[in-house]
Amino acid sequence: MLGWALLLVVLLVVTGSAQAPQAHQVTKADAVARGEYLANSVAMCVQCHSTRDERGNIIESQKFRGGTIPFTSPWPGGPGSKEWPHQAPNIAGLPGFTDEQVIGLLTDGSMGGGRQAPRPPMPPFRMAKADAEAIVAYLRSR
Repeated sequence: MLGWALLLVVLLVVTGSAQAPQAHQVTKADAVARGEYLANSVAMCVQCHSTRDERGNIIESQKFRGGTIPFTSPWPGGPGSKEWPHQAPNIAGLPGFTDEQVIGLLTDGSMGGGRQAPRPPMPPFRMAKADAEAIVAYLRSR
């Protein structure tokens, strides 16, 4: 019995059936698809960085091209109030930003290069670097 088991192991090694599966190489298309999912459904970038029609629906052709923030500050005036912008910038193609700046913003909240981190309502993201890179790949593709 031991002889048959040993023979089976030898045959598997010789035929290559016992090889470990190859790691999946992430292609640019994979990164863009993941970034699209993250920017639209997880980080929700699309909600503030897109123009809306008169009914409040996002205009598909204007996604990520900047837009009016669709809600107001919960701290209007008074003590502890926080000023925030009324307009979100165009992030389609990430004009004026380096990949490193956007990755820094999404991973640790810093943009580097002397740029001030965005004010609320932009949340202080703490994404994994691979997720931030995927969002950059997607936004660069827009």
